[in-house]
Amino acid sequence: MLWDPQEIDAYSGVLQGITTKSSFTKFSNPVHRKAAGVGCGRTQTRAGRVKGGEDALPGEFPWLVSIRVTGPSGAHYCGGALIHKRFVLTAAHCVERRSAKYLAVVAGEHDIRASGPAHRQVLSVKEVITHANFSKRYINDIALVELDKNAIWGKYVQPVCLPDNNRDGLIDSLNVTVAGWGRTNELANGGRPADVLQKVSLKVLARADCQAWYRNYTGKQVVLYDSNVCAGLETGEKDACQGDSGGPLLTAPDAEGRQVTVGVVSAGIGCGRPRLPGLYTRVSRFIDWIADKLKARGVVITI
Repeated sequence: MLWDPQEIDAYSGVLQGITTKSSFTKFSNPVHRKAAGVGCGRTQTRAGRVKGGEDALPGEFPWLVSIRVTGPSGAHYCGGALIHKRFVLTAAHCVERRSAKYLAVVAGEHDIRASGPAHRQVLSVKEVITHANFSKRYINDIALVELDKNAIWGKYVQPVCLPDNNRDGLIDSLNVTVAGWGRTNELANGGRPADVLQKVSLKVLARADCQAWYRNYTGKQVVLYDSNVCAGLETGEKDACQGDSGGPLLTAPDAEGRQVTVGVVSAGIGCGRPRLPGLYTRVSRFIDWIADKLKARGVVITI
């Protein structure tokens, strides 16, 4: 997740159309859904380089996948989350206009440079399904990747829970977590892609504050949709960064140890800059879209 300064004009003033500038609806307890037909959102370990993060433990985020281009380099460029043994949730800007035959999904990954752990699964892609109304300006920035064969559930490969479309638990100041193999900082500041999966804790920020901060930085009107989530810290320091796009924004484990993906890493200006928190696609606003696409392919979402 990174917008370079020269991209700011492309962003400013385009997230128009929302009728309210109020904070996110105040629900305290999310209701989760599952598409996998098995338990979801439970890790096998419990304890970010996203910027300001720390190493995750192997198996701590067993739904997290690395999306890569095929070929000799097999380079990681985006993240995603398994919601079903055959489907990955990610950002539309990660996969738009990319042919399925040139993509691969790696599940059970932890250290990208480690050679061949037994639990790593390299999976071909059958189909890329982007939201029909996705805009280059990060509106409706959501997609599904259908795998050519099923992922095999195990200690290091598990599905994440989806939120309910009416009750996702998002409130201002809620503690959330993002994880990925993105850069440790902006490229201009010496940031390098992480080898070991990183995690970082953030807070959901009020939309009104987020809009004001972006407006002050760009000097133009910025209005966020209800389908956007702002998360980070007012002081900056911790954030997703380039290479983390498409990965999940997660709630803390509930009483039964389940985590819900309430957001998808979408966009931002820089990485970890003060008063420029990351923007995430709010998953609950797309549950009907996800359900429709999965149903058309023989999968039903259940509570």
